[in-house]
Amino acid sequence: MKKLNLFLILLIGLVIWSCSTDDSTDSKKDKLLSKMKITVYNLGEPERFVTRVYEDNKPKTDSFYDINNKLTNYFNWTYNNGKLSSNKGYLPDKTLTYEFTISYDDMERITKTIKTDNNNITTTNFIYNSDNTITSIREFNNNSSTKTFFTNNLGLIYKETSDNDSIEVIYDNDNNVTTITSNFGIVNLTYDNINLPPKNFPVYENFMFGVNKNNYIIYGNSLNMATNNEASILPKFVLKYERGSDTNIQDWTLDNENYPINKKYYTQNQLEINYDFIYNQ
Repeated sequence: MKKLNLFLILLIGLVIWSCSTDDSTDSKKDKLLSKMKITVYNLGEPERFVTRVYEDNKPKTDSFYDINNKLTNYFNWTYNNGKLSSNKGYLPDKTLTYEFTISYDDMERITKTIKTDNNNITTTNFIYNSDNTITSIREFNNNSSTKTFFTNNLGLIYKETSDNDSIEVIYDNDNNVTTITSNFGIVNLTYDNINLPPKNFPVYENFMFGVNKNNYIIYGNSLNMATNNEASILPKFVLKYERGSDTNIQDWTLDNENYPINKKYYTQNQLEINYDFIYNQ
């Protein structure tokens, strides 16, 4: 195994790993992710645990446990024609507490999301304009807020504006995000250009939303989600995430085919999250 002792940052707490089957004539098949086991730490001590079960390299169930390994809640992911259609959260007694549903148009673009969280409903509609912008209209408790997403000449969202903030990202030649600029400052990302993920094994949260490369940003209604978007034509492992003096560290352990088997995420050199990846052979 290869150990990548590099300073990195974890951008999202739960990273979905997914890939497609290898269409080459090689009889060797890609590995399918079966399970991800996560330990969340607080001040260096384990605080809670999460187990994510996969089916066809897509999340199927997330189960959350307290420090005593007692189930506290779980989420089920549902797909329609290969695209994520809903995510529902339950208490251990199967009481529904959370639901997130997604609607698509015939171009597989997300057009509407509805979030119900403990009977609080948030509805967001997305309008695709002729000037290559996307308007987001969010409604919650009879209040409405609007933001605009701007796309570049490749059709990728690179800018977001709202009444409260403006966010802009810079992509490299492979469409990986290298810089995020917002009212909170500038975030710089560095990638590993040597140890690349296996072919057809994207690093980001992919293959959940159809063919549209902006859907993950639209799904989260935030350009900050661009770091997990599947726009990259050459996905890479993130090695460093920096904002001013804040640097997060991520330490990968890969097998001989560059499939991750462990990832440790540090904030200011303190372990925050440990991930173990389990595959179907």
